[in-house]
Amino acid sequence: MRFHRRLFRPAFLALLILLIVGGCAVKPVDEGVQPSEAQLIEQARQAEARSEYEQAAQDYLQAAQITQTAVPADYQMQAVAALLRGNFVEEARQILYGIEETALQDDLKIRWQILAARIALTENQPHAALDILATAPLDKVAAEQAARVHEIRAQAFLRVGNFLESARERVVLAPLIPSSEKERGRANQEAIWQALQRLTDEALLQMQVEPPPDVFTGWLALARIAKQSQELPLDVAALVDEWRAKYPDHPVSPDIIDSLLARQQEEVKRPTHIALLLPHSGPYARAAAALRNGFLAAHYNRSNQSYQPVIQIYDVGEDSRDVDTVYEQAVADGADFIVGPLRKDAVNRLADRMRLPVPTLTLNYSGNPNHATGNIYQFGLAPEDEARQVAERAWLDGHNQAIALVPEGSWGERVLEAFRTDWELLGGTLLEYQFYPAGKNDFSKQIQALLNLDESHQRHKRLEQILRQPLKFEPRRRQDADFVFLGAFPRQARLLRPQLKFHYASKLPVYATSHIYTGHEDRNADRDMDGIIFTDIPWVLHDRNVPLPLKQEVMALWPKSVRQYTRFYALGIDAYNIIPSLNTMRKYRYERFFGHTGVLHLGAGNRIFRETVWGRFEKGKPVLY
Repeated sequence: MRFHRRLFRPAFLALLILLIVGGCAVKPVDEGVQPSEAQLIEQARQAEARSEYEQAAQDYLQAAQITQTAVPADYQMQAVAALLRGNFVEEARQILYGIEETALQDDLKIRWQILAARIALTENQPHAALDILATAPLDKVAAEQAARVHEIRAQAFLRVGNFLESARERVVLAPLIPSSEKERGRANQEAIWQALQRLTDEALLQMQVEPPPDVFTGWLALARIAKQSQELPLDVAALVDEWRAKYPDHPVSPDIIDSLLARQQEEVKRPTHIALLLPHSGPYARAAAALRNGFLAAHYNRSNQSYQPVIQIYDVGEDSRDVDTVYEQAVADGADFIVGPLRKDAVNRLADRMRLPVPTLTLNYSGNPNHATGNIYQFGLAPEDEARQVAERAWLDGHNQAIALVPEGSWGERVLEAFRTDWELLGGTLLEYQFYPAGKNDFSKQIQALLNLDESHQRHKRLEQILRQPLKFEPRRRQDADFVFLGAFPRQARLLRPQLKFHYASKLPVYATSHIYTGHEDRNADRDMDGIIFTDIPWVLHDRNVPLPLKQEVMALWPKSVRQYTRFYALGIDAYNIIPSLNTMRKYRYERFFGHTGVLHLGAGNRIFRETVWGRFEKGKPVLY
């Protein structure tokens, strides 16, 4: 939802100013007959029911002026809550911070803190929200208020990437949720599960400080079973039985247990004959070969050697129309699961079919997001996914005003549109964007237009013409932008970053997708990109102290190819490993698969979305950010 600054009607604005300046001792703005306190409160509640939040806030504020039975701050905070529901965030802030928090009793004080923390979260300040709630007197307030505090803390910890504390807050929150609010309780448990699945196996083990039957330790232990079952051939049912014996009264939802047990059931139903459909010639042949090698590396690396499905590879050629014939041949040959094709036009042909005879995992996405049949899953390295994550990361980093620089052509248009859509949904503003010619080396024209330096030069020329004399001049770039979204490949990124600095934008943060990085370290070539923040897959960006054995094997087998197509190797590995989890992920949408291309989850239309990791160039070297 996007938050807009909206202007109140003059009468309300006058009332607001009087309240802020003079407290509640002012006379009503309207000199006519005033409704009673009870009438105003009833009017306010009716206005809220009609979603007329501005009117509701007016009524609450007028009640605060005349009340003889309540603390004025009570009604003022009800006005703030109404304004927040209507997204009048700035006006809500003005009223709330006009109340003297230190003079409030505990029940009103915690309401003030909850509202202030909500405003901080809305304004993308999770650390501020945590600071505000740090002194909340939870032992002196009602359960619902305590629940709200824990819920906001959980949201704030999640925003700053502290998954452990987010889960801990929600575990404390769970018993405070009324049993009648079943959907709220279910959503809270799913949020606990999702947060814990983001932790490493080592963290899940080390944080089990309290012995059984401690509830939080129980959650950690169960999440560890889930984590390990994705990587090793475990008897999940036996492990869950052992867990139940240690934590007999644990409040975990049966759905979460069922989703865990379903993993083992899906292992039993794993395909026995997999067809891999890839082009062996044409412009996609080398990427397809890397993907194939990754797929086979994962197949031969499986810890459970008792499961060895037949892998049959088919050439789909360069003509997308051939995919139908090849697909039917694979099915006729006995394939009970198909992976591919890779080309988008071929994926579109399969997605257009009403029904596919066997489950199919494509290696790209159809052009129509509404394409969905029951048997098709779509997976790939879509740049749009990364552009959306750039928007989310920049927002979480506290930015609000963006400018964008992307290459001319369909790729640049796609990533720009994905970034802009998510950025504006979050509440950000895209001030300006420019398309640059990717084949050139000098991007001054586009950068000057993006930074409004061209307007600065024009003003200088006009002044010289008016005064008829030369003037000393230093261009001034625009000051309203918080950061630059950069769409670029390595060659362009290495040129663009220094040129941005040259044009007075050295202090402007730059965010980019993985495409700026080749995937292998080259400090001399990449030193000009220092400071750029970018997203990439865990296969490329990971803790160098934690080796990836399969990556080391792949690099030894295909040293040249892996340098150029490293991300396609990771895609092939994940495409193989995720197959047993797809049905479980479809049934339980909160399930996550931790792959080399990111944390994967199944979204609308059975499209697999990736959550990647973040890096920053320092001295020509990408480091985790």
